[in-house]
Order: sequence, then structure tokens, then C-alpha cells
Amino acid sequence: MLQNDSPTRARKKPIGMTETQTYFEPADPVSWARMVDKVLKGAPLDSLTRHDEDNLPTDAFYPVREDVAARGPLLPSVPSKRVTHGWDICQPMAEGSRNADILDALASGATALTLAGAMAEGIAGLLDQVVLSAITLGFEAPDDPQALYIAVLRCAAEGEIAPDKLTIDLGIDPFAARAPAESLVSGCALASKAISRAAPHHYVMRLDGWTRHNQGLTAAQELGFILAGIAEILRAGAARGIDPAQMAGRVSARVALPPDTFAGIIKCRALRVLWDGILSACGVDAAARPPLRLQGYGGLRMMTVLDSEVNMLRTTTALLGGAIGGADSLAGFGHDVLTGESPAAARLVRMTQAMMIAESQLSTSLDPVAGAPFLETRTDALAAAGWTAFQEIEREGGLCAALANGMIAAQADSAAEHRETALRCGKADLVGVTLQPRAETAPVALSAFDTVRRPAAPVEQLRQAAAAKAPRILLLRGDDDGAAGAERTVRRWLQIAGLQALSLPGADGAAIATARPDCVFLCGDVGTEITDALDPGVTILTAAEMAAADDKITLLGSLLLQGDDG
Repeated sequence: MLQNDSPTRARKKPIGMTETQTYFEPADPVSWARMVDKVLKGAPLDSLTRHDEDNLPTDAFYPVREDVAARGPLLPSVPSKRVTHGWDICQPMAEGSRNADILDALASGATALTLAGAMAEGIAGLLDQVVLSAITLGFEAPDDPQALYIAVLRCAAEGEIAPDKLTIDLGIDPFAARAPAESLVSGCALASKAISRAAPHHYVMRLDGWTRHNQGLTAAQELGFILAGIAEILRAGAARGIDPAQMAGRVSARVALPPDTFAGIIKCRALRVLWDGILSACGVDAAARPPLRLQGYGGLRMMTVLDSEVNMLRTTTALLGGAIGGADSLAGFGHDVLTGESPAAARLVRMTQAMMIAESQLSTSLDPVAGAPFLETRTDALAAAGWTAFQEIEREGGLCAALANGMIAAQADSAAEHRETALRCGKADLVGVTLQPRAETAPVALSAFDTVRRPAAPVEQLRQAAAAKAPRILLLRGDDDGAAGAERTVRRWLQIAGLQALSLPGADGAAIATARPDCVFLCGDVGTEITDALDPGVTILTAAEMAAADDKITLLGSLLLQGDDG
């Protein structure tokens, strides 16, 4: 409640700009550092800086930059469409989807499709009643892309739709094939046919960073992979007499969107910077450069079967990054995708995007973060790191060689292991998994996701094992000041594992004997006479050992082997 003598009550009019300046001193890095130094109490200012998995810094303060205006905004491929209709809301359609599934998706938010397992002979029935000129039609690595392309054009002709009114992405991924060099040859041949049709939005080959992200690559490595793929395609096209600008116009790229919204924004923007950079290096004049068609897919490695509703939040923040970052097409996955995506969950993802466009108005501004010091600096840093990753691949002889010699797989494995190690030792957290875990048995993810390196997977496996064979665990509290904190540490990790524990005073020998524990954690100062009286088969650990363990998940898993079935 405001008092009569309150300054707020006495003020009769809003504060104007001039008056505001008398209340607050002008902000600048020096004065900010001086204020922060008082709070840090002797700690260095750079202790506020955080580094991501590419070792790129995120500072706490970014001064205004004067050099970004010359670059201009990083625009979507079709700016006018973005402002009037928003981005494409893409629905990935699994192999075996029916015409009814497609019509339902289009009737409930989708404006683009990516069809898996589509065949030329069945495409007409699959697309029955679909107005092809009103959607973006994509495919997921078709077996016979040339036959499929011809079949789609035939369907359009039957509906009296000209080829140049279609937006098609055939989705040929040369670098997913066992013989990428051969796939490049066939892809370039099909690109020549698309070029001859003078249809600007017929994309033939797709650089798929999303799949490599799911296998473990960092953001910079993912961008380096995409850039190296572009270089291979341009070289293959040039060897067949295709102009680099025309070849680039038949290529799209797909990036993974993480739950970190800012990371998603800078990834999309950095890829557009790199696209301009590599085309410039190939001698393509700025006026002749085709815009990059950029697809953003919610990453699968962020998903978990534990407290799966939290996946809705992850997907929302991921899509937000792609929307603000200027992706031309966005796709997300339902919160239950790992155990079998339900139609309701898929619809919710589409409705989330529809709301972003219609109600949040996120498509009404092109590159809305342009000029923001924080995001411009991070965009430049990631673009530079992506270019370095690209150069490393080129030194191996190009992407085909790097795939053949295992370089890309080794990068993915190393990054995934580093990510999992951070979770195992407690340096990283996942909401619903290690942070605020819910007491539940983890369902088993579908085998289709076995190749996705999810940091949550070790915890899920531990939960499943704990449900099958949980030991009797006893926490013995000492009477010292640190006992309560030590018990909280142990309980937190037991909750992560889905294990229950009984807590007793360390001096209550009779109750301890009655409990018949398989494992005992000593929380604080517990006398040796108590531990000496325990059965020789009981595993004894201290809370300090748990806190210091580099791999707490494996430590907890080893306890399960000590328990019985009852």
C-alpha cells in the first residue's frame, strides 16, 4: 500500500525523457564494470562469462557495435511471403502416412509437408485433393527422386498448375548415401533438369545438419558440415558445367534447433552469413546470389521420455529461435515422439507455430534482432567457428573424404560423450531428468531413435533398471552441522535414479539392524561402531563420495547390482 508521503504517490505526471536522465546516469561499459565489481567482491569480471560447447563465449554485457549496419539484415529466402504469410509450418509425415493424414495436417495448421517413403507410383493418391500451389512439398531421401519429381509435376499439370508455381524440395541428401560421389552425380543431373524448367523454387539437394546434430555434432561442427556439403555440390556442379549460382539455387539446408532460443537464432543467422561467404569465395556476385532456403527442425537429442510434457516447452523455445532467426520453414515434434507421436501432440506443435504467426506476430519483422550487440557478436563468432570447422573438413580432402575416413563420426561421438559426461557428473542439468525429476518409471524409446545421442538416455536407462531391481538404501545422518546438506545431496541423486531411501539417525543401531539395508550412505559424521556392525555384504558410501564422483549415473547403477528382487 502506498503511503501519503510516498514519492510515487506525490508524482502527478509520467516521467519524461529529460527527467529520466536526471534519475539514471548514462550506461557505458566502464560504469557497468565498476558497479559489477562491487557485487563480485574481488572476483574477476570475466567470471561472468560463460562458454558453450564450441568454447564460444557469452559475455554478461555487450556494448553497442557500429560495424553491423553495413552488413544489413539477414533475410529469409522470400521476404515478402514471410511478412504476409509467415514461415512454412512443416509437418513431417512418417512412412506409411495416408492421404487422410495429410489432409488432416493441412486442415489443422500445416502449410508444408515432408513425406518419408513416398513413391512415384503412389504419389497421386497420396496428394489427392491437395492444392499443390498452396503448400511447400518436401520429401525425405526418396529412393527414385527423378521419377518422383516427374510424378509430382504430372499431378500439378492435371490440376492446371504451372511448374513455376510449385515449391518442391526433393530432399536428396548425397552425404547420407553409401556412395556420396555417385549420389552427387545423379543429384547434379536432376538439378540440370530443374534449372531448365525455369522454376525458381524447385530444390533438388538438401544439406542435412539436423541429422548430424542428432548424432552429436556441436553447432559450429554442424554448420561446418553443411558448408562442406555446399562446397562438394558446387564442385560437382562445376565439373558438369553448371554455373555456381544456378547450382546453389537448387540447394536447401536443414539445421537443428536447440532448446536454447538464442542459440537457435544465431545458428540460423550464422548459416546465412556463411552462405554468402562461400558463394562470394566462388566468385558469385552479390546480385546473382540466390537466397538460401533454410529449414529449421526441432532437435531430437533434446527430447526425453522422462516427464515428457516438458518436451513441449523445449520444442516451443526451439521453434522460437528458428522463427526469430529467420528460418523459411519450421518443423517440431510432439512431446511423445520418442514413444510414438500422437496426432494430438503433432497438432499442438503446429498450433504453437500458428499462434506465433497470427497472435504473437513474429513474422511481421524481417531479422528483428539485426543490430542487437549480443546477437550480432554471437552470430559473427559462430559463423567464424563454422568456417573453421569447414576448413578442417576441406583439409581432409572434402566432405566425402571426411565421411569415409570417419572424421565426422568421430567429431559427433566426441561431442556427444562430452555432453553426457557433463550430465553424469552434475555440471549440466535437464529439467524433468536431473532437475525437478518426477517419480515415474521411464518408458522405453522406440528403436528408431537409437542413433540419436540423447544426453537423457543414460538416466532413462538407469530409471528402467532401478524399477526392475531396486536395492534397500539407508541414509545415516550424523549429528554435525553438515549432515543435512549431505543428505540433500544424496537424496537428489537418488531421486534422479528413481530410488527410494530411508533416513535414520546414525546412532540408532537397533533401527539400522531392522532396516536390513543393501546400501548405506553416510551423511555427515557417523561413528565407526555403527558401520562396523553392518553386514559385510552392505555397500557403504559417503555423501562426499557421491558429490565428488565424476560419473554419478554409473555409481548409482552399480548399486542396483547389490539389491535383490524383493
